[in-house]
Amino acid sequence: MRHYIHHPSLLLLGPQWGWMGVNLFFVLSGFLITSILLRVVGQPEALKVFYARRSLRVFPLYFLALLVYFVASASVGTPQPAKTVFLYFTFLQAFIPPLLTHLQIVPHPSWVVMGFAVLWSLSVEEYFYVLWAPIVTFTRAHRPVLFTILALVLLLTPWIRYFYPDPRGAQELFLAQMDSLAAGCMLSVLWQDKAEAWRPFLQRYANWFYVCVAVLIALAIWIDFATGIVKHSFFDLRLFDATDYTVLWMAWSLLLLVTLAVSGTQGRMPGMLRHRALRWMGRISYCFYVVHYPIYLALRNYMPHSVALVAALASTLAISTLSWRYFESPIARWKQNAFRYRMESDPEAPQI
Repeated sequence: MRHYIHHPSLLLLGPQWGWMGVNLFFVLSGFLITSILLRVVGQPEALKVFYARRSLRVFPLYFLALLVYFVASASVGTPQPAKTVFLYFTFLQAFIPPLLTHLQIVPHPSWVVMGFAVLWSLSVEEYFYVLWAPIVTFTRAHRPVLFTILALVLLLTPWIRYFYPDPRGAQELFLAQMDSLAAGCMLSVLWQDKAEAWRPFLQRYANWFYVCVAVLIALAIWIDFATGIVKHSFFDLRLFDATDYTVLWMAWSLLLLVTLAVSGTQGRMPGMLRHRALRWMGRISYCFYVVHYPIYLALRNYMPHSVALVAALASTLAISTLSWRYFESPIARWKQNAFRYRMESDPEAPQI
């Protein structure tokens, strides 16, 4: 919705702050990937299996979508330069300011970010795999080493965002999002070691912790207002970059921690997360994420905004459902059979 809805009257509603969900994604990813690595550390060829599984989950759909996108872009008279193609095929947009990598498939309104620009978060994710998995594996998950590295990342990343030369692009770089990933990683290590001791306390005061999460999110929204929703100075941008993302990883980490504690119970949160509709969205979410914005931008140029929004959502849901059933799911099943972790139960569901 943050990508689709831009009307000023919606400033105080949810779509305005949809970008905050990206940091939730990074916290979740740090937790999931570290949980997998901690469970397989020491197994023969664990790193090889990990990278094979990650590649089979991410690469087929990603590179197919890129191919379709670049061919379509050329067919309407706007072929992308070779350097742009190279950046996206190597995921290097995580290290290049996004203002240099945004794509354009068809003429678009000036307020729309172009094409596959939203895939910067996947680029960040890929280099997280490249850097973090060897650290956990080669240190054999030695806790003092992991905690030292993660603590340094949490402390240094806000300063990287603050001092980055062009703060307009600081939010979408790997170096600027390391703390959200590190927070999820640290939570995974702590949860593996402390889950049984922490769970009763977290369950008893779960509602209060949810209130704390709401307060932190409200603080993040207040910082957005305090530094100016439309930030006119580099100082506003730097202050926002350094503080808001830090508050967000704290909020999402706490939310994840409490949700882990109450999972399996009959509480409202776990009941909602077990809902069939949300589980279905989870299965098709990767394709939805990859293709939704190019589809919307293409439709937006040929029909009114409200019609384009509904048409983009409907068509993206249909494409994502078909992709999961006939493209992603068969690859996921083959991945499970060909590259399986040596344990009684696989820590990674087929759709991950």
